[in-house]
Amino acid sequence: MEHTRLTVTLRPGHGTLARLAATLNNHHVLDLTYTTAPADTARAVVCVAQSDALRAQHKLRRLVDVIEVTPTPALPDTAETAGVPHTRHPAAGAPCL
Repeated sequence: MEHTRLTVTLRPGHGTLARLAATLNNHHVLDLTYTTAPADTARAVVCVAQSDALRAQHKLRRLVDVIEVTPTPALPDTAETAGVPHTRHPAAGAPCL
């Protein structure tokens, strides 16, 4: 499945993570990480299906706490997608391991 990584810079506050999750509720989210820093900023990295990326990006930008949303196409079989579950189909005649 093609997917896009959205890096979201935001101001953390009471309920910020809950609003982020609620905003993404109707989209196919493959992975979500949320980190805070001592400088009163937070960063979320969200992997969403390519078909949902543009709409999710627009919805995230409307959140009060969001400072910036940066999309990056995630390339298959790279370290960026190491934690994303993959479905692999063996080639014809190849043994299933």
